[in-house]
Amino acid sequence: MKQSSCGRGERCYVFRSFWLRLGAGILDLAGSILVKLFTWGRGLRPDPKVLANPARILVIRLDHIGDLLFARPCFQALRALYPQARITVLVSRAGAALLSQDPGIDETIIWQAPWFKRSDAGHKQVGFGGLVRELRHRHFDLSLDLRGDLRHHILLMLAGIRVRVGYGITGGGFLLHLPLKLRAQVHEVERDLDAVRALGARETPQTFIPLALNADELQRGEKIWHGAGYKVVMHPGSGDPAKCWPPTAFAQVCDALTEHGCEIVLVGTAAEKSLAENVAGLCQQPVRILAGETSLRGLGALTVAADLFVGNDSGPAHLAVTQGIPVVILWSETNTPEEWGPWGEGVRSTVIRHPGKEAVVEETIQAARQWLNI
Repeated sequence: MKQSSCGRGERCYVFRSFWLRLGAGILDLAGSILVKLFTWGRGLRPDPKVLANPARILVIRLDHIGDLLFARPCFQALRALYPQARITVLVSRAGAALLSQDPGIDETIIWQAPWFKRSDAGHKQVGFGGLVRELRHRHFDLSLDLRGDLRHHILLMLAGIRVRVGYGITGGGFLLHLPLKLRAQVHEVERDLDAVRALGARETPQTFIPLALNADELQRGEKIWHGAGYKVVMHPGSGDPAKCWPPTAFAQVCDALTEHGCEIVLVGTAAEKSLAENVAGLCQQPVRILAGETSLRGLGALTVAADLFVGNDSGPAHLAVTQGIPVVILWSETNTPEEWGPWGEGVRSTVIRHPGKEAVVEETIQAARQWLNI
């Protein structure tokens, strides 16, 4: 996403539109004046006692699965900084499943933010006002909003969080006790970790902790695989159609790898099953379709047992990175891999740029063969 410059190496507002940036600036100016009037010129300042020893911490990560995975080192750093605190994450239902047994947190609160347009059919939830009341009832001392969303800042202010930390990149920085500067051209994981560094953390994680999976989940992941050859997970979908590689290209990669005895499974959501069927129909050799048949945790277990992941820039690709297996990611150029790609020391990945070009099919096949040593 193109962002407007706020200062050298920093970003102020994330909006492309000049008018939205202007509106955010006017809102912040007016809000800052009002805050100073109501605080006798002091403005909002973080309580040093809360920063030194918060008992209850709330982190908001309501957006996409990839963003949530990128936030896990931040949870780990928070746990190291405040080992006695109770850490809660406000997250979507799918995100809560991923965080089950995560050593960095104690609990999750599930809420499907309507502004992220997710379907949660069959599950009722409280509205915005009900969520405010629930958060107020929990008496959180410290909150971190890692996305930098004005709506989140309003939620946290109404919930009476004693110290609010976050980015004001969509406006509303005047509602924060500790507004952060968004560094440009650094990885999203590092920007999340900046929030904990601002609280005093001197050392932060350099790599992901694999997803916490129990023995039964790992065993089920192993049993999905049938053959004795190399096991390849392939995800032809993405939450953003602009990131998707053509089905014909995926089929060519499938055929090239099955010639070497690889067992390939096509994964994705239930909505992506028709796409997986399209890819399978274009293949010369049979591949298995598991789209819509595995949960995110099931996909994590399936991936742990695999030898390679191939797919678009998406949540499943980032999940594979966290699990430590080799990953070939097809990059659409809608954003930069330096900011949103594989992260961490020792990560095994190949990023294929400009996937719309025909020559990239062969490049992808070669990258997969190199990781598999075939």
